[in-house]
Amino acid sequence: MARQLEITQPFDLKLSLMMGQAFRWRPLGEGWFSGVLGENLVHIRQTDDGVEYRVGGPDGERESTDADDELLRRYFRLDDDIEAIYASIARDPKMDTIIQEFPGLRLLRQDPWECLVTYICSARNHLDHISAIMERIANKFGTTVTLNGEERRTFLTAKQLAKNPQPTEHRLKEQRLGLNRANDIMTAAWEVCTGELDLYELRRQPYPKVRRRLMQCDGIGYKIADCICLFSLDQLQAFPMDRWVWRAVTEAYPEWGFPEKAEPTDRERREVAERARQVFGEYAGYANQYLFYWRRQLGEERLSFAHRWHGKLRLPPGKTVDDVRYEYLSMKYLS
Repeated sequence: MARQLEITQPFDLKLSLMMGQAFRWRPLGEGWFSGVLGENLVHIRQTDDGVEYRVGGPDGERESTDADDELLRRYFRLDDDIEAIYASIARDPKMDTIIQEFPGLRLLRQDPWECLVTYICSARNHLDHISAIMERIANKFGTTVTLNGEERRTFLTAKQLAKNPQPTEHRLKEQRLGLNRANDIMTAAWEVCTGELDLYELRRQPYPKVRRRLMQCDGIGYKIADCICLFSLDQLQAFPMDRWVWRAVTEAYPEWGFPEKAEPTDRERREVAERARQVFGEYAGYANQYLFYWRRQLGEERLSFAHRWHGKLRLPPGKTVDDVRYEYLSMKYLS
């Protein structure tokens, strides 16, 4: 039987699950989505008052409990003061416009180990390929859980990998992860199991320290460290810089002074992230995901002038967008 969880905040289930933060959710039809959270197979859909959901395990569907409500509240970050977050980042007029365009987008609080493996596998990969890799790993190592005729697998733990390192690494390499990812994941599993890398302790550490520690791991650079910080370690200042966020920043915020080009340098990534934290404050990570999704929806073509400036300038009385364009270009090229 489905259980109801009331949500009184702005919340868009489909947008939050499918936008590209997490990679093991899939649509089932009639508004339902399927995902594996820890040892649970969850079917969930949005209702007028929040969400309704069912939970399955190794023996099929089980009765949902208050603990499951709490699991979902934490996963969807319903403990965040979302109105205060919106008020903070929407002081920037452009961000205010984007929030109004996509209300209810929420960050997800993912399992730190699964998130770390996910984003090690994300480098130089597109979203569908990342999702396929994660399913292959789960299908090879996980425990079967079932619900309403659907069968999925839980995600492997660091302990599973580190227990029998040589045969496990061989099986991991069989999943065609590419690059040196299998070795990087095995090394991280060993560090987690020995306590050298305590992911849950990192949640309580300041953001710069967390990012530096993650970047000491094989296969984790600046962008991947920021993704892990933001999506699993409660570091809401993190500002991951992928190509979509780079485009959003350079096209919609030309006054920040960063060049429009296909690929930023590592230094430019760091400088953009620092500027974003100055503009958006302690919740820069929320602004980051709004910029990511907004720009991705607009496609590969460079943004038009109107898209770049819409919601960012208030036209003085008697002036048109063409007037503003002329003044902007004159200031940029003729001054």
